[in-house]
Amino acid sequence: MASISDNPIDRAEQDLLQRSTGAANIARGIRDVDASGGYVVGVVGPWGSGKTSIVNMVGEALRREPALPVIEFNPWMFSGTDELVQTFFRELAAQMRLKDPKVAAIAESVNTYADLLSPVEALPLVGAWFSRFRGAAKVVAEYQEKRKGSIADQRHKLSTELAKLDRPIVVIIDDIDRLESTEIRDIFKLVRLTASFPNVVYVLAFDRIRVEAALNQSGFDGRAYLEKIIQLGIDVPSVPNAVLLRLLGESLQGAVADLDALERFDENAWPDVLMEIVRPLITNMRDVARYCAAVRATSRTLGNQVELVDVLALDAVRIFLPDVFQSVVAGRDGLTTTSSASFNPRYEDPRLKEQVDAVVAAGAQRPDVVKALIERLFPAARRHIGSNTYDSSWRPTWLRGRRVAHPDVFALYLEQVSNDGMRAFSNAEKAFAVLDDEDALDALLRSCETSELEDVVGALEAFETEFPIDAVVPASRVLLNLLPDMPERPRRTMTFVDARLVVVRVVLRLMRRLDSPDKVMEAAGQILAEVPSFASRLELITILGYREGAGHRLVSEADARVLEERFREQLMAAPSSILANEKGLLRLLYAPKFFGDGGDAVQVDPKNLPLARALLLDARSIVRSQQIGSRSVRTGVRLSWEPLVGLFGGEPAVKEAVDALRGTADDEMKPVIELADKYMAGWRPSEWGDD
Repeated sequence: MASISDNPIDRAEQDLLQRSTGAANIARGIRDVDASGGYVVGVVGPWGSGKTSIVNMVGEALRREPALPVIEFNPWMFSGTDELVQTFFRELAAQMRLKDPKVAAIAESVNTYADLLSPVEALPLVGAWFSRFRGAAKVVAEYQEKRKGSIADQRHKLSTELAKLDRPIVVIIDDIDRLESTEIRDIFKLVRLTASFPNVVYVLAFDRIRVEAALNQSGFDGRAYLEKIIQLGIDVPSVPNAVLLRLLGESLQGAVADLDALERFDENAWPDVLMEIVRPLITNMRDVARYCAAVRATSRTLGNQVELVDVLALDAVRIFLPDVFQSVVAGRDGLTTTSSASFNPRYEDPRLKEQVDAVVAAGAQRPDVVKALIERLFPAARRHIGSNTYDSSWRPTWLRGRRVAHPDVFALYLEQVSNDGMRAFSNAEKAFAVLDDEDALDALLRSCETSELEDVVGALEAFETEFPIDAVVPASRVLLNLLPDMPERPRRTMTFVDARLVVVRVVLRLMRRLDSPDKVMEAAGQILAEVPSFASRLELITILGYREGAGHRLVSEADARVLEERFREQLMAAPSSILANEKGLLRLLYAPKFFGDGGDAVQVDPKNLPLARALLLDARSIVRSQQIGSRSVRTGVRLSWEPLVGLFGGEPAVKEAVDALRGTADDEMKPVIELADKYMAGWRPSEWGDD
C-alpha cells in the first residue's frame, strides 16, 4: 500500500503540489533582505494548507551554499511568558553552538542574556526557601534593579556581536496557531521584543484568523498588531485543482489497492460522485490524508460487500460533514424506502419525508453536496426533494450492485456487520454462479441455515434477467424438490408471501427464459419426471397453465390440459401413505376442481384414518385480524370447512372421520377435533374473524 500520511514534507524532492519553486523564491528573498535591524517573515495559511511543508523547503534552500544558519524553535516546549523568553534564548544558544564558528562564538553571549532574563525565583537559593526570610521582598527588589542594568548591557553586547555577522541567522517558529490563545500572544510579544536584533530573521508560520482572534482577546486589534510585526507576509497558495484531483486519485488508489474493494467499483458512477460530493469537501492535502485513511479503514472492514463509489461518497460526508452524516444515519428509512406501485403522497408515511428534510436541513451550508448525495446514492428519496420516483422494482438492481440505496446494503455500511438480508444475498450470488449445475446448486442450498433458506431463494430473483437457458431445467428441479423441506417460520402481521410463493416466483422466472411454448412444455416434462412431490408438481403445472389468477399461460392450452390430466391420474393412483406426507394436502386434493375441464376434487375415505388425520390437521389455520386505527392484532383458529366437507363428501363423513380419530387423538389432534365439533354444531366465524 502507498503511504498515506498527514505529515509535512521535509525536502523539495518530495513536493507534489508544485510549491518548491515558491519556497526557493522565499529563501532568495530572505538572503537579499536588509536584516541589519532584524526582519520578520510570515507564512500564512489555514490549518492543513501546507505551511509546514513550505517552511521546511525554505529551510532546506537556506542551508544550501552559501548556507545561512537556520534555527528551529519549538514553541510547545514552554508555559508562561518568562519561561518562553528563557527557553527561546537557551535554545537559540544551543543551536548556535552547532553552527559555524562565527555563529557559535556568539552562543555564550546569548546564553548569558538568557540567564539574566530568568525569573528571580528560578535562581539558586531563591524561591520558596529564600522567601521565608524576613525582608526577602526588599532584597529581591534590590537584586532586580541591579539586573536591569546588566540586561541592558548584555543586550547591547549581544546586538553588537550579531551585527558583526556577515549573514543573518534565520529563526523558524512553526505551529503557532496550534497553541493556546495566551501562548500565541506570548509568542508574538517575544518576537516583537526581539525582532530588532540585527541579523536575526524570523520566519513565522501561522493561521491568520486563529492568531488575530487570539490577539483580539487581549484588547489589541489583532490585524493591526500583526501588521506592525510582520514585514513580509506570504500567503500559502491554494493547490491547483488538477494537481489536487490527481493526488487524490493516486492516494485513493494507494489506500485500497491491496484490498478487495476495487473488485466492486462502478467507473461510470465515480466521476459524478467525485465532482459533486467528494471534491467539494476536500481543500488541501491534509484533507486528502484524513479522507484516504478513513476510506482504507472502512474498505478493510467491508471488502467488496458494498459498492466502493458509495463508500467513497459516504466516507467523505462522514469525515467532513459529520452533522449531515448523523442525519443520514437517523434518516435511513426515508432515504431507502421506495414508493408503492400506486404512489400517492397522501397515503405515504409523513415520517419518511421528514427524515429526508432533516438531512437537507443539516446540510444547509453545503446544499449542493447534500442534493448530490441524495440524487446519486439514495434515488428512492428523490421524490421527497421534487425529483424522480423509484418504486420497489429497482430494489433488486440496487441489491445486485451492492448500492446503499438498498436498505440491507446501507445497514451493512452503517453497522459494518453482515445482516440477515446481506448474508442471504451473498448465498444467492453463490447459488446463481452454479445455477446450471444441479448437484452443486442442491448441495449449496441445502447447506444454508434453514432459517435463511427462504431469503436465499427469494434473493435469486435479483438475477432473473441473467438466468442462463441451460439452468432452467436443473434449477427448477432443485427448487421444486427443495420446496417440501422449506421451513415454516412465524410471519409478520400483514405478510402474505410464504415459502411456497417464494419458490414459485423463482421457478416462474426461470421458465420465462424459454422463448416458446413448445420449449416450455419440453422442459416441464423433464422437470416433472424428477420431482416426486405432488405439491411441487402442482405448483409448476399451475403457473404454466391457464387457471384464473394463477396461471401464466406459458404453454399452449392443449398442453396445459395434458399436464393437468396426467397429474390427476397420478394423484388418484397415489397410495394414501404417500399423500398423507404431502405438505398442503387440502389444497393438493382440492386442486383438480379448478382444472380446465372442471373436474372433481379427490375424494377421501373417512375410514382411511392416516389420510383423514393429515387432512384435518392441514385444514387448520391461524387467522390474524387487525381493526382500522388499532395496532392490536387478534388471532383465531379456523378450519377450511367447505373444502374439507367437499373432500370427505359431506359433513356426516367428516363426523365419521372425527369420531374415528377421537379415541386415539394426541395433543396435536385434540384441538382440531374440538374445533371440528364446533363447526359440526353450527358455529361459524364472523366476517371480521371474531370467534
